[in-house]
Amino acid sequence: MKVKYSVSKSALMASTVLLSGALSLQQSVHAAEEGEIVLEEIIVTSQKRESSLQDVSLSVQVLGNQQLEDLNVNAFDDYIQFLPTVSFQTARPGQSQIYMRGISSGGDGVHSGSMPSVGVYLDEQPITTINQILDMHAYDIARIETLSGPQGTLFGASSQAGTMRIITNKPVMGEFEAGYDVAANVVKSGEPGYTLEGFVNVPISDRVAIRLVGWHEDDGGYIDNVPATLEFPLTGITKNNAAVVEKNFNDNTVTGGRALLKIDLDDTWTITPGLTYQQQKSTGSFTHDPEDLGDLQSQDFFPTEYDENWYQATLTVEGKVGDLDVVYAGAYLNRNVDSSYDYIGYAEYLDTLFAYLNTLPDYDYSCVYYTAGGDCADPSQYVTGDEKFTRQSHELRVQSPEENRLRFIAGLFYQRQVHNFDLQWVVPDMNPADSVVEGGRTTWQTNQVRIDREYAAFGEVSYDLTDRLTLLAGMRYYKYKNTLHGFNGFIGHCTGSYVDGVFVQNDAGTPQFPCIDTRILDGKEDNTGQTYKVNLSYDIDDDKMVYATFSQGYRPGGVNRARVPGIPGYKEDFVDNFEIGWKSSWMDNRLRFNGAVYYVKWDDVQFSFLDFSVSNLTIIQNVGGSRTYGAEFDLMFAASENLTLSLSASYNDAKLTTDYRRATDGPVLAPKGTEMPFVPKLQFTAIARYEEEIANMPSFFQAAFSYTDDSWNNLELDLREQQHAYGLLNLSAGVSGDDWTFSLFADNVTDTRAEIAKYYPGYASAIDTTTATNRPRSFGARFGQHF
Repeated sequence: MKVKYSVSKSALMASTVLLSGALSLQQSVHAAEEGEIVLEEIIVTSQKRESSLQDVSLSVQVLGNQQLEDLNVNAFDDYIQFLPTVSFQTARPGQSQIYMRGISSGGDGVHSGSMPSVGVYLDEQPITTINQILDMHAYDIARIETLSGPQGTLFGASSQAGTMRIITNKPVMGEFEAGYDVAANVVKSGEPGYTLEGFVNVPISDRVAIRLVGWHEDDGGYIDNVPATLEFPLTGITKNNAAVVEKNFNDNTVTGGRALLKIDLDDTWTITPGLTYQQQKSTGSFTHDPEDLGDLQSQDFFPTEYDENWYQATLTVEGKVGDLDVVYAGAYLNRNVDSSYDYIGYAEYLDTLFAYLNTLPDYDYSCVYYTAGGDCADPSQYVTGDEKFTRQSHELRVQSPEENRLRFIAGLFYQRQVHNFDLQWVVPDMNPADSVVEGGRTTWQTNQVRIDREYAAFGEVSYDLTDRLTLLAGMRYYKYKNTLHGFNGFIGHCTGSYVDGVFVQNDAGTPQFPCIDTRILDGKEDNTGQTYKVNLSYDIDDDKMVYATFSQGYRPGGVNRARVPGIPGYKEDFVDNFEIGWKSSWMDNRLRFNGAVYYVKWDDVQFSFLDFSVSNLTIIQNVGGSRTYGAEFDLMFAASENLTLSLSASYNDAKLTTDYRRATDGPVLAPKGTEMPFVPKLQFTAIARYEEEIANMPSFFQAAFSYTDDSWNNLELDLREQQHAYGLLNLSAGVSGDDWTFSLFADNVTDTRAEIAKYYPGYASAIDTTTATNRPRSFGARFGQHF
């Protein structure tokens, strides 16, 4: 489809756009001739080549460079609210999962669990980690693209429901440029925060340039850890949290940088090595308990800390062989996380359970744990985590010229990711002789190494049947091999000895409290298969296109931790997507209206649950399926040379198509027709931006509103709670000069408490459901200069 555009070089370099929101006026609206107003062209790389958004027969939303700045976006929690085709849950910065088109069972993010259903890329390289996505600070970013629906041919494993791509600004040859931005904010009933950001682009020679970017963000806390006391009924021991009571105790700091070096070897070959580093530290809980404690209040009994640092080294090589474009993209990601968090709720549950068991015949418990002197130990406990994650990926692809009537893209892909994690449940008062870890006070340990491998060959072929009708067919052949080995267990009533610092049992414990010592040596799941895509697109005229797509996606299978008969590993699950979409421009390209309607079928769904009956572990199994009826659209209108309006929305009706049971002959825990968790039926974003010169200075006023409908936090009816709908309003205004900008912003103007995710621990305790929420109302100012 060839649309009438007036495209400026600066707009393309800035990678304009967002369909799900209004752009900066200078980028979204352009006066092609006096009295003529048109929307700027949007360039995307969603099909691994540069194309106009209106020419891509795929549902894509884009947050552009300027809009990320206009919307005061710094991190994942900021930009995700302006992408209504994506739903999410989060526990704290750096611990988030995302979902698209209703493909959510609510159980992702477990160390030994399923891979995510949405793939995440940084430029050409995947950064989809086994549990949580990387929460990279968003500065000097060209755009964020979301590709809705399965992307199983070009992007492969874990792009089962869609793909999110973060595209950075690249070095520019022959041009020096630099800039910095400084921002400060105050939060209602919380601590102030600030952000420092800067970049520089330096041409080293005619064929070499480097781009350096740095950032530091300090977010003040807004949740109070309030005084609390807990009594354990079995032992009568009382525990208070006086040592950790603190106002605004959930602080977060992020420091990082990025370096990209671009080298033009000649007129056709370019290599771009890069390195990105970030450290994120947060303390305290980012959930609160408004029902039992009050607004923005929590009751931790032990310090909660999260310290993450990661780096990714990348290499992209681009060139031509004849008329074929050749691209190699390689990356090595290294991520380390040290954490600790309160687990006293489980200790209270266990103590209460033992007290109850004492009322039954043949049970006689005096204590849950014992001190070194033989007395009852305080059962209070916390969890420590030492996680090391590495990932290497390599992709080599070739593609023919886009202008050819018959064109193709084909490639090979390999990735290997390793997650080495040591989680310890620590009871400070227990006898060290009962510790799983020699010399420690660890009642339970999960110390395992998980390795996930994928090999793939992929390709897509497009053929113009006529000048207006194009047929695309694609396939991806995959092979995966996933292994898990290590230890998880506790001593409890076991006898045994330490071997290399790890306790090894020599009996089975007692019937009431058996030992669990799981050693999975070379446990693995592997398989091969194919995913397919067929797309037919028709250009009604130069401004309008319709298309129909069938596409597939999958997630690899894996190994369950439990070495227990009847609990095997789990296999891939698959998504089939049937979609009809359109791209259109109206009113001489003053109005853009794109959208899609779809039916999504999810088979052999990987469900996870906490198994108390056999293994005391989280188990994943393939059970039944679900379906989604949905629609999404983007509408942008240049109402005048000064005013731009936009509305973007998605609707997803996702429900089980079979009864859900944990076992074939087990009870129905969620009947057919149950709504899938973390799937709001309706999400939308509306943005209005007005620009005018005031006192000879360009000025703007912007209002952005996002809405998220009700959703559920769990699939099982006895465990699920409703997460209520919420709407967030952000306002901003600013002025600019020749090389500077100044703006004021107010985020969450109505001081709404979003119920992003409700976390029920899975066991009965006085400390039960907590709710992850957003920041309270905040006001701030930003100043920046670009040279």
